[in-house]
Amino acid sequence: MMNMFEQYFDDVRHILASGKFKEQAGISFFDSELAWPRGRPGDIILSSDTVIELGHPQTESLAFLMWTDSPDKVSDGGITVIGPELSELASGKAPLGKITLIGGHGFTEDNAYERFQEMDMVRTRLSLQGHMLRAVPQQNREWSRISKDALKKGFSLKMLGNELIREYRKLEYVDAVEVIYLTTSAEDIQRLRPTGEKVSQIVRAMNKIFDNLELDCAACDYSDVCDEVEGLRDMHKRALDKR
Repeated sequence: MMNMFEQYFDDVRHILASGKFKEQAGISFFDSELAWPRGRPGDIILSSDTVIELGHPQTESLAFLMWTDSPDKVSDGGITVIGPELSELASGKAPLGKITLIGGHGFTEDNAYERFQEMDMVRTRLSLQGHMLRAVPQQNREWSRISKDALKKGFSLKMLGNELIREYRKLEYVDAVEVIYLTTSAEDIQRLRPTGEKVSQIVRAMNKIFDNLELDCAACDYSDVCDEVEGLRDMHKRALDKR
């Protein structure tokens, strides 16, 4: 079992438990009867058809995913929107924070990297009518466009979270999924950035392990991450043994 993100689950919960965030949180749960029409992969939403851009490069954007094999750390099916929903946002550019929490089973040093890649691809593989996503994983950023027509028909962050949860649940090893959105302000989103950067460091360390199978820890930029995070160094050694 691998719980590389365990302490960061606690960090996120601690930050979002503050009164300011709790007062502005709207919580709903996955509804199998609620569905949004699928679009075609690669569909483009032109600027003239766009009503809201979330996480635009000129605003704040933060998006990261963590997993755990401790089911009590994930509120299964939970969709939390802290701040205004899409229908309440002014047209134009709006900041966005998004945290995806996944509870699963059977994660090992042999499969954790492959599974992470598979989970991370869910957000870009999901095509919804009136929603276009661009992701920059190296910077923990997402930039999406919402069409005028989709907003008129009732598209929302709640709906987006619902469809993401539906997709994640198709993965055999996923037992619980929770999605948290934050739309209050750039400053509020920045409070979560140190945690997002820690998660990103772990992901970059995993990438380096499998892209460059050398065991020269003294020369590696992520040796301190491997020292801090249980399982990363074992993952590296197992990858080397498979060569």
